[in-house]
Amino acid sequence: MKLSVGAGAVLVALVLISCGRGEAGRPAANASGGSPDRTAAGVAPQESAPVPQEYGGLTFSTWEKEGKAVDPRFSFPSPAQTPGPGFVPWTGTVSHHFLTDPLIDAWFREIKARREVRHFVILSPSHFGLSTRDYSVADGRWECAAGSYVYTNREMSAQVCAALGVGYDNQVFPDEHGVSTLMPYIRRYFPDADVVAVAIDGEPPVHIDYCEKLYKAIAPFFDEAGKDENFLLVSTDFSHHGTPEQTAYKDGISQTFFDSPSRKNFIAAVCDNRPSVYVMARLFGPDVRTCILFHTNSFQISGMDADDITSYFFSLFG
Repeated sequence: MKLSVGAGAVLVALVLISCGRGEAGRPAANASGGSPDRTAAGVAPQESAPVPQEYGGLTFSTWEKEGKAVDPRFSFPSPAQTPGPGFVPWTGTVSHHFLTDPLIDAWFREIKARREVRHFVILSPSHFGLSTRDYSVADGRWECAAGSYVYTNREMSAQVCAALGVGYDNQVFPDEHGVSTLMPYIRRYFPDADVVAVAIDGEPPVHIDYCEKLYKAIAPFFDEAGKDENFLLVSTDFSHHGTPEQTAYKDGISQTFFDSPSRKNFIAAVCDNRPSVYVMARLFGPDVRTCILFHTNSFQISGMDADDITSYFFSLFG
């Protein structure tokens, strides 16, 4: 039996703020505009990483493979914060809405400037109700540009499956933008990295036993040594389906988590992936440092759908 998070007036209000599932904005299949020059930013194109021998996983597509680009009319903010000296990130929250392309790119570029990553552990919401298990784990590769791929780390993924008591649930991932949106950036900035991709039920009500089981499956990869080579990527978007006023209110609640990130107040993150925020918060030490690179929303970027806004916190913790 799953035990729900305890009640209380504030908590009930937070849990009732539901996070919808759907891609904000309308990406255009147009190769021009929207993104900064990656090479000019200091990252040269990379050769394809070697293909693992006897690789038997499925192949999933990405927006880059399909030749999509954001609408060139969209506008994007400058960084709200930049990390201070000595900041080495090992986890953070990033949007999976492709209309935020330049911001996702800048988030990965900031990580690249501060460290290398061998393995990305990606925790995504399971959109569209496709999961057949409590936790869906991928065994596949994601095709990016020019026949290049990001591969599953099958050894680590098998460990996660064993800890969660599930098998692979690959039918989720052809349509799971919470994972596929991010793969071209991993390929661009960390061409030798591989991934462990897990899709979970991120919607309220939030059950602590569900979150704790996920934490126990992920925690072995994030001891002090693990943080040196692994990165915990929390794929999540925040306030959904609101007006500007409603979005600002819910983002104010989310800000309290970033101001004081801990296991005790993870529920304040009004997003579509609270179990993964729980995992991240469970791993924080007392000296955790926070940087919010960008805080914006779909209406500010696109000027469209003022009554159906999704908001974004691009954060890093180190």
